[in-house]
Amino acid sequence: MTGRPFTAAACKAGPCRARRLELLPRLATVVRERPHGVLLRTDCLMQTRRCRPGAAHDSGGFLLIQPCNQQRQPRGAAIAVGPVLTTTDAAAVAHWLTGGSFDARQLDASLRPGSPPAPGNVDAAPRAWRISDECG
Repeated sequence: MTGRPFTAAACKAGPCRARRLELLPRLATVVRERPHGVLLRTDCLMQTRRCRPGAAHDSGGFLLIQPCNQQRQPRGAAIAVGPVLTTTDAAAVAHWLTGGSFDARQLDASLRPGSPPAPGNVDAAPRAWRISDECG
């Protein structure tokens, strides 16, 4: 179990909305067990075509993980995670957070944006992320 601080920002908008029911409870459990974990829900994280109002598909939920120090200052780039399509995906993300390495290469390739797109994910592309200058 990690004591490494982090902020997990989970999208609650557009096509992410349906999948948050599976993802958020698992994330909340992991965050509660960490002395320096923070979970927040936010509007759209991706700002892509899949996120536009009226999107008729559910291509999974997305989140960003920002490793921080204990003073909530970012340490490294934020890590984009998703799409989370199933309860198995949600469990894998929770397990990865519990390990605390924050190494995206330890996530299944299907959970790393920029990997080959999942069916229905029309806009998967690698991006550099940073939640803010002050983590959390």
